[in-house]
Amino acid sequence: MKYFVILTSLFALLACKGNAQKLKVTPIYSEPKRVTKEISETGKPHTYVTHKAVTERFTPGIIMLSKNTGRLKFRIRGNVSSGGHTIYQVRKIRLEKGEQNGNTITLRYYTEIKKYPGKESANIQGYNYTKDEIYKIPDDVKIIRIELYEEWMNDPSDTKLKLIAQQTFNFFAKI
Repeated sequence: MKYFVILTSLFALLACKGNAQKLKVTPIYSEPKRVTKEISETGKPHTYVTHKAVTERFTPGIIMLSKNTGRLKFRIRGNVSSGGHTIYQVRKIRLEKGEQNGNTITLRYYTEIKKYPGKESANIQGYNYTKDEIYKIPDDVKIIRIELYEEWMNDPSDTKLKLIAQQTFNFFAKI
């Protein structure tokens, strides 16, 4: 009985941890489309197959979901192209808090993208990713600037960093 209580409380703690903000990655699907064109030099029709995206590709950005007393809830979203003989997948999004200048703070989020060996399916053109974040706003901060970077982790000596989105939230009281 004692072990049952311990296991039950352990599972309850793990369930609470499961409600944390998780990175959601979904594939961008495409479907084959047959196209016929006439070659101008020979006048003969030529048929080939292209792929048309079926899933919407997210525009990279930072969207405010809500602002409660002392808390800012926002969504980070973007996309990564992947296909053919290169597989690029999102590993994680990490926060590196910037410095605070007066009443302004800058939060930098880095999306780690890793190249994997192999071949991607012909029906996948890439991946959309979203992550909801909650940030506790310090009392003296009135402006929050959020920057989203892509960090390509192909090789530790060849890391590329690219700013893909930034958003500024101003919380000065309006008179």
